[in-house]
Amino acid sequence: MRLALLAAAATVALAACQGPDVGQACTLNVAVPAAPTADWFETGNTSCVNLTCIASPLPAGDTKVKHNPYCSKPCVSNRDCYEGETGLVCRAVVLDPEFIAYLDTLPGNVRQKYLGDIQFSSYCAIPLP
Repeated sequence: MRLALLAAAATVALAACQGPDVGQACTLNVAVPAAPTADWFETGNTSCVNLTCIASPLPAGDTKVKHNPYCSKPCVSNRDCYEGETGLVCRAVVLDPEFIAYLDTLPGNVRQKYLGDIQFSSYCAIPLP
């Protein structure tokens, strides 16, 4: 019994020490340009714990960002993004107004299908160039 408890405690401790999912590589289910000029945002992406995958334009010069596209999550501050480890900051990820207007012209629940119940506008993302 004691051995089982120790094994369980060690497993929990190891899980707590693992790095954040934020910033890890993910794959968008749409064709993204090799050098995106705007953020590409996908919710419901199962390769990320928080189900959000983003591809962003890369800033000029050195960057700490290891992956693009990358897993993201809603945030309030840079601290939520593990900025020192990931190179990501908390910033507004704005959906293209033309895309939103286009969704509003389509019949049925297309806007709901694409945007779901998104309630946040700030996500962990590559700093703007």
